[in-house]
Amino acid sequence: MTTKQKASSKSASNSGLGIDVKDLKVHYDTPDGVVKAVDGVSFSLRQGERMALVGESGSGKSTLAMALMRLTRAPGRIAGGQVIVGGQDMLDLDEEEMRLQRLNEVALVPQGAMNSLNPVMKIKNQLLDGLYDHQLRGDDKMSKEDQIQVVEKLLDAVDLAPGVAEMYPHELSGGMKQRVAIAIATSMQPRIIVADEPTSALDVVVQRNVMQTLGRLQEGLHASIILIGHDMGLVAQFSDHVGVMYAGRLVEVGPVKTVFKSPKHPYTRLLIKSLPTLSNKKEFIGIPGLPATLLNLPEGCAFCLRIGKETPTKIPWVKVEKDHFIQECKTCANYGN
Repeated sequence: MTTKQKASSKSASNSGLGIDVKDLKVHYDTPDGVVKAVDGVSFSLRQGERMALVGESGSGKSTLAMALMRLTRAPGRIAGGQVIVGGQDMLDLDEEEMRLQRLNEVALVPQGAMNSLNPVMKIKNQLLDGLYDHQLRGDDKMSKEDQIQVVEKLLDAVDLAPGVAEMYPHELSGGMKQRVAIAIATSMQPRIIVADEPTSALDVVVQRNVMQTLGRLQEGLHASIILIGHDMGLVAQFSDHVGVMYAGRLVEVGPVKTVFKSPKHPYTRLLIKSLPTLSNKKEFIGIPGLPATLLNLPEGCAFCLRIGKETPTKIPWVKVEKDHFIQECKTCANYGN
């Protein structure tokens, strides 16, 4: 199948569900027991929509991102669940089949572009490397003229000059490196883009420009984005939906405006209350206690453990309103009100 045929095939199916994650579990086996880094996470995202995953460090966000890409490494393992993209469960594929799905169907914008780019390869070779390894075979190899055109097109899409193609990563600023990482991730028009804190090492102005570039490319491809982040302001401006993770579990998910205006889970309420505002000067309120240990975590409410309470039974998902769901624990439901 040629590049044009592949793009046409994707655009024809770019309606409906982009990704459907069902009961995904990622465990780390240790001498002391099983660490449940991602514990039964389920969500779906329609094609062309943006979803952010937020939560404290250690809540399982980046582990979830790696699992979606099938990049979990030992001692971690995907212990169960489904990741359905384009009607295909990514977890059912063998290693070679999954390798070919990366960049084609699911692509990753890594957290640190400085560490993800090869320091001894020119930018043009890194852009072409993904195309050759994941798409082009035999007679589909490009001529030198075609290579130049493709590289220039990819760089232009992320607002970089053609001359960047001949440069090495150390010659680029942090923002330019992140744009190159975005160019690589979108080079094969993926259906799903997983962006793992793509602006964490950038200043505020560069962050805004990089996110505008990512958003423009996503809209042009009609791809779905899963954004991993700590910056609640960025999440509020960029995303359509937000999922709040705590102790490896998704505790609240819904439209971003609804969740920020009327959070229902106590952890979400406290997370939002801890944010500074320009309109209302007040004393910062931190979230009390420490996150629950993920080692041999019981089935009950993990947030209850943080506030000195206990709910041993499994917590049900409850629909609050359209597209807005929470894990409703009666024991801590009113905490933080």
